[in-house]
Amino acid sequence: MSNKPALALLLGLLGLSNSLPAMAEPDGAQLYRQHCGKCHGSDGRANTLRGWLYFAQNLSKAKWQDSNSDRDILDAIAKGPGAMPAYAGKLSEAEQQALVKAVRDLRKP
Repeated sequence: MSNKPALALLLGLLGLSNSLPAMAEPDGAQLYRQHCGKCHGSDGRANTLRGWLYFAQNLSKAKWQDSNSDRDILDAIAKGPGAMPAYAGKLSEAEQQALVKAVRDLRKP
């Protein structure tokens, strides 16, 4: 008995999957604006009413950036220190990683 029909179907499916667009990477800047900007501000300086009320961290400070590893930032995103909400159950790992990059991009000299 020949498996030619099954092989043809498999090859057809493989060809189709190669023609599908790749999954887009999460937009860290957009995620930051949506989830973080209300407290930390668009520039990361936490100069917002919510930032002042909840003692939000100024994410743009070089000293803060230097003293926190990517793992530290990822843990804060996932667990939500202080008044900050936890995002472990709300954002995928890829989205959380994109947020780490967005936070790093806020660094000012």
